[in-house]
Amino acid sequence: MSTHPIKPITEPGEGKRTERQKHLSHERYLEERYQISLALKGPKRLKGEEFEDYKLRMKAENGLLKEYLRGVWIKNEDG
Repeated sequence: MSTHPIKPITEPGEGKRTERQKHLSHERYLEERYQISLALKGPKRLKGEEFEDYKLRMKAENGLLKEYLRGVWIKNEDG
């Protein structure tokens, strides 16, 4: 016999976990696709660019690229 308390047996779905949505986030998707290559300058520091400016630019470029690669919602007109 064990001295540890025994956990009660639960039915499937009775646990502590709440209902979760799978693969959905609250981030907004793009309304239309646009060209981002004009704004990107690349991962190397530009000549004469301060390190703080470089880090800020890289953060902005990476966010823009991530948003672009997520894609655009296509609305289903049929249903």
